[in-house]
Amino acid sequence: MDFDNKNINDMISDIDDKVNIIFRHKMLMSAYESIPRDYDLGFFMSEIEAHCIGFIHDTPGITAKQLCQLTYRTKGTISNMLSKLEKEGFIEQRKNPENMRERHLFLTEKGEYACQQHKAYDRKVTCNYLMEIAKYCTPEEINGFFKVTHYRRKYFEKVVEHEKEVYKESQKNK
Repeated sequence: MDFDNKNINDMISDIDDKVNIIFRHKMLMSAYESIPRDYDLGFFMSEIEAHCIGFIHDTPGITAKQLCQLTYRTKGTISNMLSKLEKEGFIEQRKNPENMRERHLFLTEKGEYACQQHKAYDRKVTCNYLMEIAKYCTPEEINGFFKVTHYRRKYFEKVVEHEKEVYKESQKNK
């Protein structure tokens, strides 16, 4: 993409307002994600649990380490969640015969059902909010949001890895 000075100035004008919009959006989404939902299952489940079930559905045999990478969560957080999901009958963990410390994850019938219910819920909520924002935005702007979000995620994946390394190095020097 080529940007001239006018485009760059337009893009960064009101930068403090834009920073605030992004921050408030992140805080709202954090609050939204923290609310357990029923997903028409008859019981409540967190969004991270539901999405991990979806990752296991999409990649049978996935490992906890891979889930950590996909969800940006710690090993401890994922381990606790997997124990809970296994105890509640959503997943089963099978030891890797070549590496007894590694476990491969698979959905049970109950897990498959939960996955389908959650995907239907996500589709419905996404369609509802797309219809709501279509009152204010053009289809091009909406699609542009998804494009920007995609590249923003890629950018911050690099930033997170870099900042983890910087922090790790700072702790070595103490």
